[in-house]
Amino acid sequence: MMDKLEIYKNDNYILNDAFDQSVMNLHILKKQNGYKSFVICGCEAGDGSTTVAINLAASLAGSGWNTVLVDGDMRKKNRYKRLNENAKLGLSDYLKNKATVDKIICETTTENLFYIPCGELIDNPVRLLCSARMNDVKAELENAYDFIIYDMPAVNVSMDAKVVAVNADAVILVSAIGKTTKKGLVDAANALIDVKANLIGTIINKTDMDQYISSHEDYDYFQKEKYVKKSDNSAAKREK
Repeated sequence: MMDKLEIYKNDNYILNDAFDQSVMNLHILKKQNGYKSFVICGCEAGDGSTTVAINLAASLAGSGWNTVLVDGDMRKKNRYKRLNENAKLGLSDYLKNKATVDKIICETTTENLFYIPCGELIDNPVRLLCSARMNDVKAELENAYDFIIYDMPAVNVSMDAKVVAVNADAVILVSAIGKTTKKGLVDAANALIDVKANLIGTIINKTDMDQYISSHEDYDYFQKEKYVKKSDNSAAKREK
């Protein structure tokens, strides 16, 4: 394995709570349906799907699940990526039969979390993603890990996400407030449905606090003393 990669830890309890809700949903899907491989992809470029994929994988690992995060974007240069800057081997190297699986897996500083970089850049990676070796690495990862998170390019930008999505257990779209257009979201969802990928929902990214609070009225239930007082008052009324 390569040197350990530093995965930053998020201390924002509100953000952590949001990802905990996603972890709970994935845990339920795993328990009920045996799902373990998930494609995370944006509708359009810049939706923040990589940030979501990293945080989701780290949250799953924090729950004690052996998790591997796979960078499936073999088009974007490493200098534009958060984790790939010093990576020498990755997914494309395995798919081109230049490396074995154990040589492309990186340990990280987060317990239970492993990472596979994208590897050598490919102008058109679709053929590699459709190859028998892609099926082989998928099977090998599913035997070794509890969860596999594939970070893929936006659906409306390339075919790459659709190719991997049809072989994954489920797909989660990422949309961004103020960035993703309604047409972009509809087009991305329809593109996945057309290839019969198992689209299970959308994670809304880049919301501000006002928007988050409006959709989660008691988001700070355990952080504010007023809720404790409210509970105490309700108990007192019941006793009377």
